[in-house]
Amino acid sequence: MSHTFSLVVNNDPGVLLRVSGIFARRCYNISSLNLNEGETREVSKMKLTVACTEKEAVLLVNQLKKLIDVLQVNKL
Repeated sequence: MSHTFSLVVNNDPGVLLRVSGIFARRCYNISSLNLNEGETREVSKMKLTVACTEKEAVLLVNQLKKLIDVLQVNKL
């Protein structure tokens, strides 16, 4: 089953690499990625879709929340 994650992240170099690394290290393939500038230039909005179970999605959310540059994570 596919799960979609919505993130608000700092708009800094390397943030996309760190976020995608969470999925890559656990061998998940990102099937969809959308990245847009947020309300201010300091933040960006990111939407990712990944095939995983509900339990795995919860674990991924917890790992994403540990990243300093991730300000908000929601599983849609």
